[in-house]
Amino acid sequence: MDIQQLCTVLAACVGVDPAARKAAEEVLNQHKHARGQIVNLLRVALEDSVDPAIRQVAAISFKNAAKRDWEGEDKKPSPLAEEDKAAVRKMIVEGVVRAPHSVKVQLGECVRSMIYCDYPDKWPALLQQIYTLLTSQDQLRIGGALYVLRLLARKYEFRDEEDRAPLEAIVNTTFPLLLPIFKVQIGGGCPTLMASPSPSTDLAELLKLVCKIFWSATYMDVPAILLQPEQFAGWMECIHGLMLKPVPLEHMPADPDARKAWQWWKAKKWVMHIAYRLFNRYGDPKLCKEANDVAFATRFQHECALTFLAAALQLLAGLAQGVYLSPRVINLLLQYVTQAVAYSHTWRALKPHAEQILLSVVFPMLCFDNEDEELWRDDPQEYVRKGYDIIEDIYSTKTAAMNFVHELCKARAKSCLDMLMNHLVSVLGEYKAAGAAVPPALARKMDGALLAIGTLADVLKDKKRYKSQLEPMLVQHVVPLFGAPYGHLRAKACWLAGIYADIEFQDGQGKGPTFSALLQRVVQAISDPELPVRIDAAVSGKSAEECAGKSEAGKVEGELRSFLDAVEAEDLDGMRPLVPELLKQFLQLSQEIDNEDLTFSLETVVERFSGDMAPYAVGLCQHLAQQFWRIVASEDDEDDDEGALAAYGVLRAISTVLESVASLPQLYAPLEDILFPLLHKYTSSDGQDIFEEVMQIVTYLTYFAPAISPRMWTLYPLMLQCVNDWAIDYLENALLPLDNYISKGTDVFLTSQQPHYLNLTNQTLERVLTGDGYPEDQVACAPRLMGVILQHCKGRVDHCVGPYLSLVLRRLTAEVDDQDLGDALMLVVSDALYYNPALTLAQLAQQGLLQQFFAGLSQTIFGQRKSGKMKHFTSPRDKKILALGLISLLSCPADQVPQEVAGGLQQVLAATMRVLLALKQQQESMENGGESDSEEGGSGNESDSEAESQGGELEDSEDEEVDEAYLRRLQRAAAKRAGHDEKDDYDDDSDEEWWSEEEEEVSSPIDAIDPFIYFAETLHAVQQREPAKFAALTAAMDPGAQAAVQGMMEYAQQVKQEQIAKAQEEAQQAAGGAPR
Repeated sequence: MDIQQLCTVLAACVGVDPAARKAAEEVLNQHKHARGQIVNLLRVALEDSVDPAIRQVAAISFKNAAKRDWEGEDKKPSPLAEEDKAAVRKMIVEGVVRAPHSVKVQLGECVRSMIYCDYPDKWPALLQQIYTLLTSQDQLRIGGALYVLRLLARKYEFRDEEDRAPLEAIVNTTFPLLLPIFKVQIGGGCPTLMASPSPSTDLAELLKLVCKIFWSATYMDVPAILLQPEQFAGWMECIHGLMLKPVPLEHMPADPDARKAWQWWKAKKWVMHIAYRLFNRYGDPKLCKEANDVAFATRFQHECALTFLAAALQLLAGLAQGVYLSPRVINLLLQYVTQAVAYSHTWRALKPHAEQILLSVVFPMLCFDNEDEELWRDDPQEYVRKGYDIIEDIYSTKTAAMNFVHELCKARAKSCLDMLMNHLVSVLGEYKAAGAAVPPALARKMDGALLAIGTLADVLKDKKRYKSQLEPMLVQHVVPLFGAPYGHLRAKACWLAGIYADIEFQDGQGKGPTFSALLQRVVQAISDPELPVRIDAAVSGKSAEECAGKSEAGKVEGELRSFLDAVEAEDLDGMRPLVPELLKQFLQLSQEIDNEDLTFSLETVVERFSGDMAPYAVGLCQHLAQQFWRIVASEDDEDDDEGALAAYGVLRAISTVLESVASLPQLYAPLEDILFPLLHKYTSSDGQDIFEEVMQIVTYLTYFAPAISPRMWTLYPLMLQCVNDWAIDYLENALLPLDNYISKGTDVFLTSQQPHYLNLTNQTLERVLTGDGYPEDQVACAPRLMGVILQHCKGRVDHCVGPYLSLVLRRLTAEVDDQDLGDALMLVVSDALYYNPALTLAQLAQQGLLQQFFAGLSQTIFGQRKSGKMKHFTSPRDKKILALGLISLLSCPADQVPQEVAGGLQQVLAATMRVLLALKQQQESMENGGESDSEEGGSGNESDSEAESQGGELEDSEDEEVDEAYLRRLQRAAAKRAGHDEKDDYDDDSDEEWWSEEEEEVSSPIDAIDPFIYFAETLHAVQQREPAKFAALTAAMDPGAQAAVQGMMEYAQQVKQEQIAKAQEEAQQAAGGAPR
């Protein structure tokens, strides 16, 4: 298709006739890979004589073709001819220079894709093309060069060091050219960007591009060229000059939104970005490690930090005089000044200005303003959303002001805290003195004072002279605000009450009339006529540390949650009458707005009053499920990330409700009716973002329900399909419900033919254990699931034993880096030995795996750490499984033991003793509150430390011990997903027992088997049944080993007597008799 034909077709694409448009689009599609087509599209887009509408559609068609076909899919060759691609590379940079904006935007996307695919290998001429344009002395051509150079630098912005090698040539070639263009001086007869007096937004765009190029090129480290004195001085001079360069305010748009997007403020934003990042990263040479960084930081500290600070203070001072700065620029200026508080040399320069900045610039930012008022009035839901949006927080001037207040008064309390508190107290007094006739301006100041007091909560709670005044402050100034005529003050009263709910009141934490008065008013505020007040009462603002930007993600504390957390469990009775009304209010609020923090507050109520949830559980789940479907529908319509967070929160809340009624299995049938449609839909690729939460709900419904319904069984193959297709990273989350299905519905699992659950499971196990590139921590779940099958299906899956042994031992022959995986694979053989020792030995012999297994077993059992403890099989449960397998091997009749094994039974007995002694010591240590052998979560990776930590006592006498342990495991899984994995709190070399025996597997037939008794009974049986074998076992023992075996037999008798006594005591208690 030639140029003229192409123009005709493109004209039809923008014509009014739908049929002609469709036909033209089909013609374009037919010729999309034709030789010369993509080149002609570019030529039409760049031809000045062509109609602008046709140029636009040509540019869009060119962009779509380049993005779709420039690089072939799945490593296939590109369908575009190499000659055409070379022609495009030759033309497109010049095209960017002279194209109108509407076309340039489309070409920019193409250049970006081409750079990522082709530079430098297939497009080595690009850098020379940019160089030529930068030296042209023509602003239009320089602008095109900067546009392309920005795209080129962006490619390497976040790359690792080895991938950033081409960036050095880019920087060395362009920075010496950029600097004269940027500088204040005039050179070569062409005014530089900084020297130009033009108010044009085109000039601002060029300044912004230079800043963005510098940002990308220096993001990961300092280029060597910047260590050259003239380059360092030149660039820092330009950055400082642009910070202070006057903005042509007379040309600024009047519309507030247009102002924020104005190119001049964008240029200012980017130069402030650079100044703050340089100060934050290189403000102290002592914090730098690389030699280049240290050298750069040394010069920056001496030559730039104070100069940039002076510029920032000058700009902020203008705010007090009414000079306009964009919110993002203010935010970055405050970040720079906040950073200056930390360093002594910059603090000395800042200190004389601190009071003026704090009271005249920063405090007004904390106050309720016109923009807040307008949003509160016109769109209260958006006001709430912005208040809980972490992205809004990052860019907010108010958040930056709070950070400054907090850092200043915490790090420089001696100089600033009293000064600020005197000001805040004066505002509180002024408001109180005004009585009922409080003007709006004073109410706004009061709002700012309360925000500052909340921001400083951790500082004030820690200072003795202020700590004692907190309760009087709450009584005198906060409690009355719940009745204020201004909604924003009522909301702030809720927020501040929650911040200080955990202080030590006169009658103790969570006690006394002041605490009760605050709680009562917060609960009443949940019914406030204004939505933001209701939300702030229920979930509200952040903790003081969060306000200052110091807390960990996810620690948002609502007001009501703050009060509930402040009350000890034994004092909750007084709050129980509030539960029905609280639940009602929460449900009503969630109908008005989908807010993740509101859902978290509901979780807190359910958790703290779990024993009271039975009457409400079905209704709560019904409501939460409806809310989930509503959020998902909204998310599908709007592609809403916030909706995804809210949906996640709703599923967490459902799990919390299910947990609260775990002791009431009769409720699980109606709960299943409500939740099953959700589980069925999202046990699929649709549930990739929430698969962990879905698996958690399935776990509750399959464990605590009286039986697993046929409907729930339909999820089993869906779960396996997810693991096979995409969810291998979530196999650990699926393991719990899969275990429940097998252990609780063993007959269905084994007898079902359509679908054949056992076969489907075995197919998944084989796929996981033979697949490449799977994460080993997830692969370890496959042998654990094999163990579940062997333990629960004893005598019913003989045909699986051989394939399981083959899979696990062949997987062991491959390199296994993760010790958990290696141990889990060995334990499958132990489970198989316990399942049927003769069958297992026969299969091992048949497959030629006997020697491999016993060699590996000896190595792992007798491997030890420096402390002398077992390096492998670190948890009590692992040791128990191992012991049961070894003891079963000893029990195998002599005529069923292969000859190569029979000669090593003495070593098997020694290994058994090693495991039992280690298990006995571990159990005794745990019972005494000491350490156990286990690594974090059972992991023994890289652990060879003698460090020992304190472990907690395990309760083993409660009737509902198993369910409680199961709940703890589920809670731990939820905490891990929320980013609060307990394992992170301990050193990798700790001997802390993190998984208790009950927690690792909470329901299994082997739970009733005591390994010590089993050992003793097995040896007695062998002695009686096969005396020759017993004699051979014990003949080679030295006196020490014989004494150890005898001691273990005696210990087993002791354990058996204790079990008998305990059973008699429980029987007497059940019969109503007093224990003797």
